[in-house]
Amino acid sequence: MKKIAMVAAPVHPVPPRKGAAVEWWMYQTCRHLRDVEPHIVCIAAEGYADEEQRDGIAFHRIRIGRMYRRVFQKILGLDPCSYARRVAHRLVAIHPDIVHVHNAPALFVELVRYYHGPARFILHMHNAMPIERLPPGAVLFTVSHYLKDWYATRLPGVDVRIVTNGVDTDAFQPLTLAKIDGLRAHLKLPTDRKIVLYAGRISPEKGPLDLVRAFGELRKTRHDVLLILVGEVRTGTDRRGDYGRQLLAACEALGNDCYHAGIVDPARMHEYYQIADLAVVPSEFEEPFGMVAIEAMAAGAPVLATRKGGLPEIVSDGTTGFMLDDAKNPTAFAQRLNELLNDPNRLASVRKNARDYAVQHHDWRIVSRRLEATYWELTG
Repeated sequence: MKKIAMVAAPVHPVPPRKGAAVEWWMYQTCRHLRDVEPHIVCIAAEGYADEEQRDGIAFHRIRIGRMYRRVFQKILGLDPCSYARRVAHRLVAIHPDIVHVHNAPALFVELVRYYHGPARFILHMHNAMPIERLPPGAVLFTVSHYLKDWYATRLPGVDVRIVTNGVDTDAFQPLTLAKIDGLRAHLKLPTDRKIVLYAGRISPEKGPLDLVRAFGELRKTRHDVLLILVGEVRTGTDRRGDYGRQLLAACEALGNDCYHAGIVDPARMHEYYQIADLAVVPSEFEEPFGMVAIEAMAAGAPVLATRKGGLPEIVSDGTTGFMLDDAKNPTAFAQRLNELLNDPNRLASVRKNARDYAVQHHDWRIVSRRLEATYWELTG
């Protein structure tokens, strides 16, 4: 049986405790691989075992001590036992057929240099990042046609393939109206209001402040709506912190019509999609894929999204969701929200189509089957 070593950047452990989409992708796909032997190499964290066999996956977590970080990395500016060297050392023990590195171009190049076993190397990019060149024979995975085209124009001659994101369609599935009311009550949310949901990073490129402002306009004409924001708000001195403070002030002005849920455990995120009448993805930047959109679609929440990046590949206007042309115009944005919330039949039709699309194309089991087929194609 072929061995696959998935390698994460030294940021989050796998499985992650909170929203870390790349590490969650690694965990979910490896859980569903059947014809290869999956290994995950990642950073260690408190409460995680260094070596562990779990869910059919062999985990190899690299622990970098505080003394090493303080003396070598911080004070001396040296890194003689770097994360890349430690990963390469683990790879010697694993002896993988494929080394599959996620979202870390510099780490990828270092591993090609340090690990000399007979493995095929894959760099899997979940976002658009500048890459000057890749080693000969490297294969590049991306998560959408948009991202494939983005890299193909910058890295001519590189073998670029698409392996999309997935969703747990067993956990993320629609509920009956009675169960929705029960879940709303459990979450201490009103059962007599239409819920508009935002889930994701609270930062300028994601556009949640545009939604809050549009919701303020919507509130001028109707009072049966509630805006829920899921995501961490930072209030530091940087650009994201300034944005976070603006968003909190705008939410406070909405009073009880806006509820900030903060960080939600990924294992419970489906509950918020299930109770939503409309999930909004108001991104200002070119989304590599649209993870929030596909999760909402699987859970039965109709999606309203901007035409950015890979979003139109999964959100087909009027079929599997709805598109928003101008998120920067709060009046037009509010009119679009009002139009959709006033058309329950249209929402119901899209809800069914979106669920069917997610199950047929983005269930983790399907994504993992496609991934395995690609592994076998690359290794023969």
